[in-house]
Amino acid sequence: MKVFSQARSSFHSIKSLGVFIFLLLFLVNFIFAREFWLGIQSGLSLPNLKGGNNPLSQGYSSREAPFLGVVMDYPISSLFSLRTELCYSSQGGQRNGLQPISTDQVPIQLPPGTLLYANFNNETILDYLELPVMLELNTQGNLKFFVDAGAYAGYRVRAKTVTSGTSLIYLDPSGTTPIDPNLQVPFDATIDVSQEINRWNFGLCGAFGVKIPFAHGLAIASARFDYGLSNIQSHPDITGKNKTGALVLSLGYFRKIGR
Repeated sequence: MKVFSQARSSFHSIKSLGVFIFLLLFLVNFIFAREFWLGIQSGLSLPNLKGGNNPLSQGYSSREAPFLGVVMDYPISSLFSLRTELCYSSQGGQRNGLQPISTDQVPIQLPPGTLLYANFNNETILDYLELPVMLELNTQGNLKFFVDAGAYAGYRVRAKTVTSGTSLIYLDPSGTTPIDPNLQVPFDATIDVSQEINRWNFGLCGAFGVKIPFAHGLAIASARFDYGLSNIQSHPDITGKNKTGALVLSLGYFRKIGR
């Protein structure tokens, strides 16, 4: 039964990826038949993990991560255009200092579900291929300001946690009652957590920025906001529920393609 369950899960993942690629190719084929703007962009992402309905999923702050994407901007009228991107976006968050841990992180036999605490650094890295689709409003003139609004779908390609430090193990969240004052537990590890994170992620996105004529094209500076709507945890009854979010600051360059 376990083998059958794994095979079925793999089939659903492959099918979902196939639908994702089909929709992407359909959109590319549609746009390439007309005049459009094609560009690349890169920059800094400041992602975070929002929500959290138990101590294991709460208390995260932003981390710094890379952002890279290919952009297609299809004009609809003199004011509006359809903007879509294919991006490598690193999400996640970090939680440093005294924080909750599960019993499988310590070399002590304790009842299942016991919540312990330790003082260490913890960074969760979630890498996605994202496909945002947004409606864009542009101002007139050589120097164009724009505002985008739309939604995105993300496909997880990597999920890991990187921890570091050494700590006593505490029974209380204030760190005053160690299990053993002589037991220092190392937390230096890189752990693959792909099985704990759902393959797909969905949310809303918006952006604003400026387009500046430069070398037969457009130089673009923008800030984008991603707001995840779906729970990313595949075992929310154990690890809780989280949603992604990010502020992305990027620079890019566009050239007109077609007639």
